[in-house]
Amino acid sequence: MRGTEIRQQLRNQSLENLLIASINTVGDRIFPDDMAVLDMEALSQIVTAWRSTHAVAYGQVLLNTGAIAEGITDGGGVAPNDNEVMEIVAIDCANAGGTPIEFTLSIGDLAVVNSAVPPNSGVTSSELGAIFPITLSKGLSIKFTVTNGTASDFSAKVAYCYRIV
Repeated sequence: MRGTEIRQQLRNQSLENLLIASINTVGDRIFPDDMAVLDMEALSQIVTAWRSTHAVAYGQVLLNTGAIAEGITDGGGVAPNDNEVMEIVAIDCANAGGTPIEFTLSIGDLAVVNSAVPPNSGVTSSELGAIFPITLSKGLSIKFTVTNGTASDFSAKVAYCYRIV
């Protein structure tokens, strides 16, 4: 069973870095021939091993991963990497200028919140509405876009932690 096609295709990846997409891609390559039984057993063993390394904290917030992304400006935001799930727990937006700023908070290209920041003031999570926590995975990011006002006066902070998947 050591030399199956499935094992050969995944041989250089650790269980920590193995993506579900890789398992799905390799799993699609099982053909109905004599090797299929061995390949299916190998795939089952790989999935079981992957699950056992990740299931301990599956879906839970990882301890000591809380952080704040500061200095986010117009067009900026936060995004998770491969094998990461971020949970956004709070957002704070500030306006350092003397005129109001209107902005959009988006997940990808989908506008979630349209809001305004008064001059020399800020808005917090509670003023943005009951949208928290926001869960992001690879391919989804949050972005701040100034739609009216002086973009250089806008800044934001995002508090987040990571979840295990």
